Amino acid sequence: MATVRHINLLPFTSSTTEQRFGFPLKLSVILIRWPVVIICTYLLLYPSLELIPIWFSYGAILLYIASNVGLYFFPEERFASWSFYYPIVIADTIVLTLSLVANGYSEKEFYLTFFVVILGSCIIEDAKIRTVVSIAAPLFYSVTLFTNAADLHPSVFLRLPFLFVVSLFYGYFTQFIRMERAFAQEEEIRSRGRKEILNIVSHEFRTPLNVIAGYAQALREKTWGDLTAEQGEMLGKILRESDNLTGIVNEVLDVTRIEAGELTLEREQVPLSDYLREIERKFAPSQKSVSLHWVIPDGLPKISTDRAKLTIILQHLINNALKFTVKGDVWVTARTVSPRQSVEIEVKDTGIGIPREAHGLIFEKFRQVDPSSTRAYGGMGLGLFIVKVFTDLLEGTLKVESEPTRGSTFTLTLPV
Repeated sequence: MATVRHINLLPFTSSTTEQRFGFPLKLSVILIRWPVVIICTYLLLYPSLELIPIWFSYGAILLYIASNVGLYFFPEERFASWSFYYPIVIADTIVLTLSLVANGYSEKEFYLTFFVVILGSCIIEDAKIRTVVSIAAPLFYSVTLFTNAADLHPSVFLRLPFLFVVSLFYGYFTQFIRMERAFAQEEEIRSRGRKEILNIVSHEFRTPLNVIAGYAQALREKTWGDLTAEQGEMLGKILRESDNLTGIVNEVLDVTRIEAGELTLEREQVPLSDYLREIERKFAPSQKSVSLHWVIPDGLPKISTDRAKLTIILQHLINNALKFTVKGDVWVTARTVSPRQSVEIEVKDTGIGIPREAHGLIFEKFRQVDPSSTRAYGGMGLGLFIVKVFTDLLEGTLKVESEPTRGSTFTLTLPV
């Protein structure tokens, strides 16, 4: 059964939203709340309800101010998700309404205008129309207020900016949520486009490579007649380079899937001993000076894993060991870790080794120990990056031990 795992290789930041708003997102949210906090503070400082003790009003004011100050201590990543704002907006709506009720100097017309402004700010999608409503609502209310009222309480003069601030506040968060949903839709379209391009590239690259390799292999097997030693050697080079190019294409395609943020994980019960013997039959060192040894004990447990992903991991580790070992041995050893909660597959070579300071860098994209154009070993620096991502996907760990001229040991640990 196929399951989908999303890998957060590039953690989302709010930079795209900041570009749209033209202001750091975290700071803008905090600043947009301060006018609301100030207005609610004024309303609570002068309540008309005698049932509310003064200490309660002061406590509520301090708590509300602290809620906005506390936002300064939240990490920036929390402000990048629209779900973070739902409790904030709901709480602010409750505080605004209770502050008006506690103040008690507002008539029903004002409450009606208040909720109409909130509703309009949330429904109107056009930012320009929403701005017009934000300005028109308090102006319209001011006309009705000053033409009908005889004696006005001082708090009445706070109602006009109050309506504008409320409209600005709810309009801001509504716009942000709409932008987030638009970004999600755009990303879905881009992801679908990447997958289509991936399928096209996969077909257009692999088909001619398979044809080249197929004809070269047929010639090497003397399907159309005998070959000279020199011709056999040239065909061997064609097959090796074709395999190398196929490997590069596969690496690029794998990285493209990784960058798309979605990989398919197909778990199955894999009998490890039989599986590793299948892998063993596919490998042979390309140089007579290198010996490849396999230590596969009988009775290794079955593991729940993705066979294809595990095969890619082992292919990269073993190919690297063979490539960087000019003369010597490569050992592939499997064992059970007591008490049979996990298994280890170790790939050890006697090759050139890796400096200790480069142990963390080799798992990054396009990173190689020797990045110069005159380096003796080919490759794009994608293999170990893919190995690390696939290992994380399989919920395993990968450890490297290596020193220059003393070879390298990569130990893959997987849960049973």
